[in-house]
Amino acid sequence: APAAETGPMRGSSALLQGLAVGVAAAAAFVAAHAAYARRARAAPEDALAEDDATEDAAECEPAVRMIRDHVSKKHPQGLAVELVMLDDVRIESVFMFEVAHLSAYAPKAGRRNKMDLGKDDGGYSREYNQLLGAQDAILQDIVRSPGGDTISTAFLRAGPRSELHFEPSRVRAAIVTAGGLCPGLNNIIQGLVRTLISLYGVEKVYGVRGGYGGFAEAPIELTLERVVGLQNKGGTMIGSGRGSFDLAKTIGFLKQHRISQLYVVGGDGTHRAANKIADEARRLKLNIAVCGVPKTIDNDIDLLDRSFGFSTAVEEAQAAILSAQTEARCNLPNGIGIVKLMGRHSGFIAVHATMCSGEVDLCLVPEVPVVTEGPLGILPHLERVLERKGHAVIVVAEGAGEEIFGTSAVLDAGGNRKLPELGLWLKDQIVAYMQARGKVATVKYVDPSYMIRSVPANASDSIYCELLAQNVVHGAMAGYTAFSVGMRNNRLVYIPINAMVKKSPRQMDAHGQTWERVLSITRQPNTVPPKEAKAPQAPAPPP
Repeated sequence: APAAETGPMRGSSALLQGLAVGVAAAAAFVAAHAAYARRARAAPEDALAEDDATEDAAECEPAVRMIRDHVSKKHPQGLAVELVMLDDVRIESVFMFEVAHLSAYAPKAGRRNKMDLGKDDGGYSREYNQLLGAQDAILQDIVRSPGGDTISTAFLRAGPRSELHFEPSRVRAAIVTAGGLCPGLNNIIQGLVRTLISLYGVEKVYGVRGGYGGFAEAPIELTLERVVGLQNKGGTMIGSGRGSFDLAKTIGFLKQHRISQLYVVGGDGTHRAANKIADEARRLKLNIAVCGVPKTIDNDIDLLDRSFGFSTAVEEAQAAILSAQTEARCNLPNGIGIVKLMGRHSGFIAVHATMCSGEVDLCLVPEVPVVTEGPLGILPHLERVLERKGHAVIVVAEGAGEEIFGTSAVLDAGGNRKLPELGLWLKDQIVAYMQARGKVATVKYVDPSYMIRSVPANASDSIYCELLAQNVVHGAMAGYTAFSVGMRNNRLVYIPINAMVKKSPRQMDAHGQTWERVLSITRQPNTVPPKEAKAPQAPAPPP
């Protein structure tokens, strides 16, 4: 390519049919580009000699060929667009979150992995379309900026492996669901049972009744017949429960029933207990895979794109918001509807339900301080809304307003703090505020909290649950332990439990784009304190 085109390497970029992700190709291309850029900076473009241009083109040719070959596999017909090299955006090193493996102390069955479809019903075996290895990864940090970090962390990609750690016909698996209800729990149970029996042909699958307390009792056997139609029912067929965790009884249960795979479905507290089980099993050198499926209707487990059931909860909340909006619109004058939604530590359900509805005038979440009066007060804001449209709709997350009521010292059986009723308190505050100004307000309070978590999963969550169930079984069969399965950057991955629960429950970023979108809909005052500016970094010392 002529050296005097629009800029260094611009001519060569026209040869690129796509973007290389291979480290070797990227490194070669970056090195060639850097060498050319150095020469281009050393002399004006029109002063570059023709032999320099030829040398640069020859230097870049292997990298360009590698990139073109890579893209041709993904896009055989080409991309019909020119790609431009980003000078200052690159990844040089990737570090993966390590997932524990039972082969560290227990012998592997060493059996090749195949799809044993319907083996229990005269089925057949076939090869998987794709088998993954120990270094198949999904990058965690996909957003890149000029001058940013050149390293990234990554998660182990979920999916079937070429070699099985367990002999499937000897596997006895147990499933336990703990914590509060969530749409999709029955889908997870059904998916686990189907994958274990139909795909791998395990010996038995047990259901532990009523959460961790069920390890002190006899389990029920789960068969394909027992889970037929389960996806259409809310709740969990094996029951759930909070607290009652006893490590000694749990290990005793696993030994007594010869369990080799334990599937734990629950939130961050449930996973912390699961990690203790995995640690104890490894300490005792028990050949038991302990695996988790993250469950939280609040979507507050760290490191995940989203948790199953969240989409259904947001969808179900729309009926409550619409009901509140109808009540507010029809109760004259100055009708107001307040909807309380779940969200103990984070307001993800409230903010997504607000964005989905488009009818909400005020959204209160734990991450954002509640200010009642003054320039940023919610009460003056509601008065303005009533003057403008005659009615108002408010969505309140259950954990909002702690700065008003203080932190409760009362805990429930699961160790969660008892939360104050901000919505009911706000109802009284609104009425008093309007009366003090000689106005009347009719306030209706709607609490659909338990309704949105006890319904069957919607289509989106049903598919997600099936993916989670299949992939957690693949991980257990391969011998991984002390991990949970989840979606990261729209790909299924295995996440070490201790990493996942380290910062759980997570919260919405009040300085992020999600909250800005809410403000654009509700037009409420923003009470988020300004973000602290980062201290300027000292300049690097001269070489």
